[in-house]
Amino acid sequence: MPLDGERLIAEAGEILGLPLNFDVESRRAVIVDKATGHECLIELPQKGAMIYLYTVIKKLCSEIDNGPFLLSLLEMNLFGLQTNAATISVDGSASTVVLHIAFPIEFLTPQLLVNLLGNFMEASKKLREKVKNLLHRTTAEARRRRTHFSVSEVMDNERPKSSVRVMRI
Repeated sequence: MPLDGERLIAEAGEILGLPLNFDVESRRAVIVDKATGHECLIELPQKGAMIYLYTVIKKLCSEIDNGPFLLSLLEMNLFGLQTNAATISVDGSASTVVLHIAFPIEFLTPQLLVNLLGNFMEASKKLREKVKNLLHRTTAEARRRRTHFSVSEVMDNERPKSSVRVMRI
């Protein structure tokens, strides 16, 4: 017989040797990676048969064009091959990149949850490193690439009209 979610989290905490204090009000437990200081949250909605693991990977920068960076993240998301089956998403209200995964409670044991947590924490650590490198690369590319173009700029620079090409996509 499967354990209820709260009991499952408590027993997983015992195996880990960590008190996974489940907050009944927020329906969450927080694990902090001692090496990096990053938080992983375990959420157990009141209604539903799933347990959710998620972590913030990166806060988006409002001063730059995040388009190339987000496109690269979507590519990394494809089939979960670079995320260990987790999904990368953007929390628009918090302007953050989030890694998350969900599991049906009925198939979990405390030891399996511990294993899944370990895999998820490792995947998030690797993804943070990839995102850090990706952000440097996409920011540098965006600086090199001229993102805004106007015909008046070309005309003001006294280029002949024949050098201006307008393309419709």
